[in-house]
Amino acid sequence: MVINNLDRPDEELVEQLGSISPNDVGHHLHFGFPSADVEYMNTGPEKPLRIAGPALTVRIPPEDSTMVHKATELAQEGDVIVVDMQGHTENAPWGEMTTRGAMASGAIAAVVDGTITDSRDISELDFPVFARGRSARTTRLHGRGGDINVPVQVGGTVVEPGDIVLMNEDGILFVDSEEAERALEHGKKALEHEAGTVERIENGESIAEISDANDLVEEMQSH
Repeated sequence: MVINNLDRPDEELVEQLGSISPNDVGHHLHFGFPSADVEYMNTGPEKPLRIAGPALTVRIPPEDSTMVHKATELAQEGDVIVVDMQGHTENAPWGEMTTRGAMASGAIAAVVDGTITDSRDISELDFPVFARGRSARTTRLHGRGGDINVPVQVGGTVVEPGDIVLMNEDGILFVDSEEAERALEHGKKALEHEAGTVERIENGESIAEISDANDLVEEMQSH
């Protein structure tokens, strides 16, 4: 069993990253995106979802959520709790009580590479959760082990403690704190480019012309 301290990233940088979405940098970064199987459970508020916060990572053995409970106690304001179940999906380690505990500590969201339970109750609490699905079967507290704030794997992506978690309804991006400035720049440029594209479309240009798809189509036709 390992419980490490969490080296959280600069709060101002996290706040700036909160102004962009995973989609804004999706064309530029090739790593940090978990598989689409880990998806939004529609448990957050009805307003558009935009989350940015440091990852508090948890790795647990199948059927034992002891360390998830401990993580909710260790969480601080703005944290995103990230749970690695090591491939197990039958027993849900996250439900209403863990949500309430996490919220009491200031956590703002959770990512579970596994299933959740009590989804209706979590929705009533407006707490955003990503997971692989839902299950009525839950974990127990067996005290078999587990680790907090160690490297974990979520949807095939390695997540380090303190990585910045970006979320919206479409998915998640885990940003290494050392790459955060670069991701922010990519995001800002993407937003500027998108605004220009919208203006050109509204002025009558086709998206195929703007994106150079027409040139590619012409090239394919010439072969």
